[in-house]
Amino acid sequence: VAQNDQDLNAEWGLSSFDRRHQLAADTSIELPFGPNRPWLNGGGTWAALFRDWRLTTTFTWQSGTPLTARVLASVGDALRGTNGTLRADYNGDKIQVAGPTIDEFFNTSAFSRPAPGLFGNSPRNLIIGPGSKQLNAQFSRDIRMGANRTVTLQWNATNLLNMVNYASVDTVVNSPTFGQILSVRPMRAMTFNLRFRF
Repeated sequence: VAQNDQDLNAEWGLSSFDRRHQLAADTSIELPFGPNRPWLNGGGTWAALFRDWRLTTTFTWQSGTPLTARVLASVGDALRGTNGTLRADYNGDKIQVAGPTIDEFFNTSAFSRPAPGLFGNSPRNLIIGPGSKQLNAQFSRDIRMGANRTVTLQWNATNLLNMVNYASVDTVVNSPTFGQILSVRPMRAMTFNLRFRF
């Protein structure tokens, strides 16, 4: 909903899904143990344990999407039957901080509540939200049991390095937690699967 339907030019801004940088890298490795491999290729117990294992990793790094500094429960919104369309006033100060923390993700002093009855001058989606980094891994092996029977062992790890990734940020100027991180994305999780195919 437009802040002011008589000034639609003020609605120009970054798209909510704008993400300037994104990197994805995949790696797949067959461990060098067992027949036709550099090590443990002569048979035996160790060769039986370590042969045919595969390691697959996926790394994703991406910058954040933009957010809007806004005001909730304003009189103008109540009259229009909406909530959260009024934007903050922006004084031109630098928005990004050198070391974002949970208590201060961006420079909150750059924004203020507009005077009663006035629209905020802050553009839409001016604050760049938190990015994310995540490494996932899968360690698996197929054990052939004869005929068409196979046992698959699979270990999966999501967010293997247990990186903290911020999720949501409070951008409501008249909120007591304005500028603070409200939630984080899931931390490391691991699962082990045993599958028998026949």
